[in-house]
Amino acid sequence: MRRFRGLTLIEVLVAVVILAVLAGLGLPALKAYSDRAYRSEAQGDLVACALALERWAGVRFTYQGAADTDADGVGDGDAGPIAAEVCAPRSAAEGRYRISISAGAEGFALAAHPEAGSVMVGDGFMTLDEAGNRAWDRNDDGELVAEEDGWEY
Repeated sequence: MRRFRGLTLIEVLVAVVILAVLAGLGLPALKAYSDRAYRSEAQGDLVACALALERWAGVRFTYQGAADTDADGVGDGDAGPIAAEVCAPRSAAEGRYRISISAGAEGFALAAHPEAGSVMVGDGFMTLDEAGNRAWDRNDDGELVAEEDGWEY
């Protein structure tokens, strides 16, 4: 009668190597997937804030005054963080993006910049204006060029 004595050291090492290879292949794919999801969340926030700004302008006949310059949640300026009374972006609440506005009487430009220290640093900023023009600084150089029009991946 033969007795089972357990796994040998070689068998354990082979199993550990296989797990390490699988983790090494899976983690970059998981990071790319989560980055894309967080970017999509910020894009959705930009669209939601743009719709909220249209409601804002429908009542006030201007886009001005939708920025919160003193962090009290109320719109009191034309440029700066978007006021909470206008919209409450989830990506900003989660600390991944900072949503800001630059507004005039006839139009606005929204921007989503990755927050310093967040997982999205290095992903580039995104913009949306009153005409629906979209751009994404894919190479994160701080400038938007013609090739970066749109939010396509």
